[in-house]
Amino acid sequence: MTGALPFVTRQQALPVGIVLVVVVIALLAWALQLMQSAIDQQEFSLMLAGCLVCSAAVGLATVMVMTLNGLLL
Repeated sequence: MTGALPFVTRQQALPVGIVLVVVVIALLAWALQLMQSAIDQQEFSLMLAGCLVCSAAVGLATVMVMTLNGLLL
């Protein structure tokens, strides 16, 4: 695809990257908290929720790396 505009400019890449890293870290902390509650309460649904939140964080990190490096899908 020729002539495509970048999603973020060079000046926006650092602030967007920092915000997304903070969001990913917050999601991982929440996932760990859910999993710890699952162990304490012996509740499978909380463990499943923690795994889903963790997979969302991994997906967000993947898209962040692809976007900030200018990779196309």
